[in-house]
Amino acid sequence: MDLEETNNRFNSELQMQIEGTLPQGHIYSLGYPSEILREAGIPDLPIEVAAIVIAKKSDPRYKNSHPFELLEIKDLPNAINNPVMVFDSKTIKGSKVVLTELQSKGTYFIVAIETNRKQSEKTNVIEINSIRSIYPKNRLLEIISNWQNSGLLRYANKKKASALVSQLQSNSADVATNTDASTHNIVKNFKNVK
Repeated sequence: MDLEETNNRFNSELQMQIEGTLPQGHIYSLGYPSEILREAGIPDLPIEVAAIVIAKKSDPRYKNSHPFELLEIKDLPNAINNPVMVFDSKTIKGSKVVLTELQSKGTYFIVAIETNRKQSEKTNVIEINSIRSIYPKNRLLEIISNWQNSGLLRYANKKKASALVSQLQSNSADVATNTDASTHNIVKNFKNVK
């Protein structure tokens, strides 16, 4: 299935989740990682996310939620496969953090992907790339700078990343940080690995 079909199917299933008609225990299939994601270190395995993960992250009643409207993650497969930036996870070895263009009230979504997750299906063990978290991230400019300075940056779409950094710099909440120039320079000088 190509990315457009995968994206359309995801959007249809997401609408079912919004309407409350999605079957219990549903797992979204987001296809395989794009060349960009593979070059950033995400293995060529299926990308999946459990509907319950999306429900819990978006619902303010759950602990560790980051409330957002489900409709705001429409086109998630496209957004993940055409990221702004990809980082190694600072907290979970082997996992990746994908910064997307999706937004909630002007705040950009990040997606945490656990790579090579072993999952048992009856007698067989399969490996997948499992989305463990998705949410809009506050203080993004400061966090991008911190991750870059820690050597975690694995991919940057220079045009998108520069535009994002410029936009965040104009946000009064982010201007207070002293990371603006260094973040611009890191994005400008970063070389994507082929």
